[in-house]
Amino acid sequence: MTNFSLSPEGPGRGGVLLVYGLYIARFFTGISLLAGVILAYVLKGSSHGVVRTHLSWLIRLFWYDVAFIIGCAALFGACFITEPPGSSGPGQLLFLIPIGIFALWNIALLVSLFYGVRSLTQNQGPLPDRFRVLGE
Repeated sequence: MTNFSLSPEGPGRGGVLLVYGLYIARFFTGISLLAGVILAYVLKGSSHGVVRTHLSWLIRLFWYDVAFIIGCAALFGACFITEPPGSSGPGQLLFLIPIGIFALWNIALLVSLFYGVRSLTQNQGPLPDRFRVLGE
């Protein structure tokens, strides 16, 4: 049985799985990501071991996501400046750059979340060894 409470020995895997679930629900409702990061910050204070590693990675993923959203919005704004809406021309293809970057980021985020859930159930860290530098 999973442990969702803040017990003296720290949160169990159930709390981390809930955070992963909220992050995955981000693709359907945007507000669940904010609820997930708040829960991750709360649970991280009393966690240790593999659970703490996963919570740290989830918090870091939140800030990566915020950075990508702001960056893609800035690129999209730059596209509006260079080629205003309603005009026709080759500059309209510039809009594909921020859209493509945002789509690739969402695919990478989804893969990372599913890999994290799988590795949590196997009592491993959230990242494979070759990508461990991203989580530190």
